[in-house]
Amino acid sequence: MSQEAELVRHAPSRRAPGPRGHFLAGSIFDFRRDIQQALFQGQRQHGDVVRYRLGHIVVHGVSHPDLAEEVLVGRKNVYVKLGKDNPLSLVLGDGLLTNADHESWFRQRKMMQPIFHRHKLGALYDTLLACSERMLAKWGAAPAGQPLDMMTEMMAVTLDMVSQTMFSANIMNDQAAVGPDSVNVTIDYAFKSLQNPFSPPLSWPTPGNLRFKRVVEALDALMYRLIAERRALGEPRNDLLDMLLAAQDEETGQKMTDKELRDEMLTMLAAGHETTGVSLTWTLYLLSQHPAIVRRLQEEGDRVLGGRTPTLADLPSLPYALQVFEEAMRLYPVALLIPRRMSQAATLGGYDLPAGSRILVSLYNLHRHPQFWPEPDVFNPDRFVAEAKKKQHRYAYMPFGAGQHVCIGNNLALMIGQLLLTLIYQRYDVRHAEGHQVENHATLTLRPRYGMAMTLQPRQRN
Repeated sequence: MSQEAELVRHAPSRRAPGPRGHFLAGSIFDFRRDIQQALFQGQRQHGDVVRYRLGHIVVHGVSHPDLAEEVLVGRKNVYVKLGKDNPLSLVLGDGLLTNADHESWFRQRKMMQPIFHRHKLGALYDTLLACSERMLAKWGAAPAGQPLDMMTEMMAVTLDMVSQTMFSANIMNDQAAVGPDSVNVTIDYAFKSLQNPFSPPLSWPTPGNLRFKRVVEALDALMYRLIAERRALGEPRNDLLDMLLAAQDEETGQKMTDKELRDEMLTMLAAGHETTGVSLTWTLYLLSQHPAIVRRLQEEGDRVLGGRTPTLADLPSLPYALQVFEEAMRLYPVALLIPRRMSQAATLGGYDLPAGSRILVSLYNLHRHPQFWPEPDVFNPDRFVAEAKKKQHRYAYMPFGAGQHVCIGNNLALMIGQLLLTLIYQRYDVRHAEGHQVENHATLTLRPRYGMAMTLQPRQRN
């Protein structure tokens, strides 16, 4: 921690500054209108710890890497996961993302960690490549110059990838359970519940509650059917579901129950395809605005591949594609914030935080903090050259979270991004459709509100 931050931390305690808000609702309307902008403006006007009131609930936005480290890594017994207060648990149960019981979470994490070792992920590469080639073949059959919604395309290919690597099956036909509309229903429901303490309880038969319940029931039926079919199959498919079924506690030998399997499968399915698909969408948009960066990306592929399809062994020789993806996730972190709950009163950054209040660590603000990122709004993949990364503050960039709770699928997501960007730009010039409006839509993820209309031009090689 810097000397300046240490001094601030030990300054006399006081209430954090923040917007006054509505006399009854506080900042609820601002959060519902645009939570990302509310947190961004809060930091610019009031500093790196900002107090908000959402009805009767006190919330603090946190935007400094040192303080993010304290919340997420240093004092985990004070800043705890939301648990049953997290609306996502209504969908994901007690999967790694939402499980607030540390002992149970740690047991699950230890059981699953070997599944995501780099050498295990390499075995999935051919499946990822096949999914990519299916998407590109579909593009090749489309009329030239016809706008495509890249949000839809990226969500579809990442759903294909996750379902094939997890289940060795294409579950995209189960649209009632896993289609984009279902993802929107669950994300929007969880987000509205998180930001509005006056949301009606799930037991009330409102149209939104009934729709949400239907989606969750369909997802449950799909997950339990896949588990039952695999158990009955009796032969390995060497996919992630097989690995989950084989995972066991090294001390007790205990394996996962069907409920634990269901929760982890849904967590990987929802988080894996949603976050990676949205990140790729923003990457394509940023590249469409920076032709010089596109040329460097294409030149790297030409030099390394010479027109052939990349193999797993080629990926280390394609660092610029990875840098492009990492920088896009800096500017547009899909997971906008990491929520925590105060288990007891504490002081953070010199300010008093009451027990029971909420913390929102703003990844968007961290990733654009001017103290840690020169020209923070500029798209510059050279920030992620190996030597430059060594100089970064460890907690100024964390698109996959931090500490013990870092996303277990981060290496898989990076592999997918690097592979798809290389393949797409070796074959196409991707241009933003004229007249298409781009606007942030901040929920639990940061999506483009109106999709991402883009055109594909077959690449003309010199």
